[in-house]
Amino acid sequence: MKLYFSPVSWFRALIAVWLIIFLAACASTDNSEPPAPLTEIKNGLKFNQLLTIKTGAGISSGSYNRQPLLIGDEILTVDADGLIKRFDANSGKLNWEYETNIQSITGLIGNDSIIIASSRNGELNVYDRISDDLTLRWSARLKSEIRSPPVFNSDSLFLRTVDGRLSSISLAEGLIQWSVTHQVPPLSLTGNSAPALYNELVIAGFDDGKMAAFDQASGQVAWEIAVSQPTGRSEIERLVDVDGQFIIRNGVIYVSSYQGRIAAIQAIDGEELWSRKFSSFNAMTMDDNAIYISSDISHIWSIDQRTGSALWKQDVLNARKISAPLLFEDKIIVGDLDGYIHWFNQSDGALIGRLRPNNKRHYSTPFKWDNQIFAMDSDGTLSSFKLIQK
Repeated sequence: MKLYFSPVSWFRALIAVWLIIFLAACASTDNSEPPAPLTEIKNGLKFNQLLTIKTGAGISSGSYNRQPLLIGDEILTVDADGLIKRFDANSGKLNWEYETNIQSITGLIGNDSIIIASSRNGELNVYDRISDDLTLRWSARLKSEIRSPPVFNSDSLFLRTVDGRLSSISLAEGLIQWSVTHQVPPLSLTGNSAPALYNELVIAGFDDGKMAAFDQASGQVAWEIAVSQPTGRSEIERLVDVDGQFIIRNGVIYVSSYQGRIAAIQAIDGEELWSRKFSSFNAMTMDDNAIYISSDISHIWSIDQRTGSALWKQDVLNARKISAPLLFEDKIIVGDLDGYIHWFNQSDGALIGRLRPNNKRHYSTPFKWDNQIFAMDSDGTLSSFKLIQK
């Protein structure tokens, strides 16, 4: 977890810095707790490691999560200098490279016909995919750092920037169609959740713990709700960022915040269906019955999507700084700070398997392709492996 200072007055920024130094000196239990030791797994799952790909798209001290982009049977990555690489998911072969010349801190977004890249300097490039090459359609410069990928439809692109702004941009020409600004607290976590589209709405979470829906065409506010309310006296205690990627399914938004709550909210009008105390800055995943999410202290939860009640909690990886979970068949998969990939039963959370393709931290969520699992570490090494069926 990293902290971000908003461009407030120098006085408030200095106070926030002083608070961090003071609290670090006090060394709270949560911050100083050592990672849980690994427990033995008897008769655990077995794996074949298939590929090891050096993508170069690691996570540096000044970057966020450059999650690989999977399109069909190809994997696209982008490094800190903006170099895009396309790999064949089956063979690991590098098919082509393209230099964007922008300083990327988040992953690519796109499909078979378009690729979108962004930068720490607010640059936004949209490329047309023509045969085996990219052609720049347009480039725009926003006023603030871009820390999450945009979403887009056939006409517009919707983008969050670190200054609390949500913008609608013409996909054809790169012109800003509308922009709304949300207040940014003096201190927030590094990163933003990406907006999401639902019918005629674009929905976004913000650093003050609120979520809002806007009309895609006009930017007019349709509804706003506080997922979490800041509490406590210090700026650190009042962090409630909606940074973990939320999910919209069957007209319901499932969203969590840091030091706040996890909630189910109706997408059409913002009415809260249920909520419970929870703290997370990771994305969640879900099936037809449950939400699966890793908390800020690396506990994995299964939560009933209808009621918000806990179905199970697994704390065996306490303080191991795990990634967001991947749901694969009837299993839950996470990576940790030491390069391990852990497998759990979906039904009860039992730890059933472990492998270590490398010894570097896994920030990115593992992803699946065909019957393989891919995981990228902080050095940008992408590994694939397959479960050996008994």
